[in-house]
Amino acid sequence: MTKTHHDAHDHPHDHTHYGLPFFLILGFAILEAWGGWWTNSLALLSDAGHMLADTVSLGLAWWAAHAAMHHQVKRNRHGVSHPELWASGINAVLMVVIIAYIAYEAIERLQAPPKVAGGAVVWIALAGLAVNIVVAWQLRHQAHHHGESLNNQAAYLHVIGDVVGSVAAIAAGAVIYFTGWQLIDPILSLLSTLLLTSMTIPLIRSIYMHVLAGE
Repeated sequence: MTKTHHDAHDHPHDHTHYGLPFFLILGFAILEAWGGWWTNSLALLSDAGHMLADTVSLGLAWWAAHAAMHHQVKRNRHGVSHPELWASGINAVLMVVIIAYIAYEAIERLQAPPKVAGGAVVWIALAGLAVNIVVAWQLRHQAHHHGESLNNQAAYLHVIGDVVGSVAAIAAGAVIYFTGWQLIDPILSLLSTLLLTSMTIPLIRSIYMHVLAGE
């Protein structure tokens, strides 16, 4: 795997850009978790789960970027720091756990779908989508100015997962509100896991290649 100079190294300014995304995601994750419980929506609960995992993801990215500023930190042959590899690896594992949980819950709900408050789901998910877009833009802006890193890639993947979850929740809420078809909630939640899986596999492959480069 070929890496550019910017891809290969951590950047000293990275850590200053994780603060705002971290607190935005944390605050809305708590609100959305309450909303998912109140509306009984798996799509909202799934998105809240993504966002709570994101707080861990962004926190780890924040720590890894800060740790990588120290010259004595260990790096592999491509210049990727060990803290970044650890943070990215934990983020990938978190995503796999979230995907498995959502898939399990979706299958359970396909057999016995609960009643979901579709209208409220739409409004809460729209607010969540706005927050996720702001955070995704912040991370892309950071990568554009300071170069893409494995650390940033892992954090960005989690946020894109949130965007997917928000869109699924909006669609599910709208369909339930206008048609009353409750099965759409677990169906869209299950479809979102397929998309998240397709996005997670390249990250895992990239982490694996960087681990091999450190041997």
